[in-house]
Amino acid sequence: MDRAPGGERFRFLYRQSEGLLDRAEWRSASWPPAAIALALSLVWWIVAPREARDLAREALFDWRIAATYAYLLIYVFALFLCAIAEYFVCAKRFADRGRSEALAGLAPFALFLALAANWYQPRSEGTMPYWLIFAFDALALAALVWTIAELGFGESRAEK
Repeated sequence: MDRAPGGERFRFLYRQSEGLLDRAEWRSASWPPAAIALALSLVWWIVAPREARDLAREALFDWRIAATYAYLLIYVFALFLCAIAEYFVCAKRFADRGRSEALAGLAPFALFLALAANWYQPRSEGTMPYWLIFAFDALALAALVWTIAELGFGESRAEK
């Protein structure tokens, strides 16, 4: 697609799966949602509560905790929006590669599963072995690396 004005270009890239993107367009279009997700994740990593609260010594309501979990709600919503935007960009590139557009959901799904496993394991009271989070992390990393290699370095159908 030719370089359309701002709103139309944004809609084409991040809100619809129809169309095709070449390597250079994919690289330039996929970094903004990824950068936003990484920046928001870094903030959550910094502000996330590290230990359980002791209500015998602390007040029932704490504004810092309320603000932290308000950020968590915003963070999760923004993370889903970034994943959706990335899906649409990747779907266009997979279509350009001659592959199924459904493959665009593989890396985000694997990453969300790995994050869920990392969250659940400490809370599982031993029902989920610790080594299993490494398996989920390895699968997510493999899906992410494969997606980047396939879309960032593979030839378009037109180039073949």
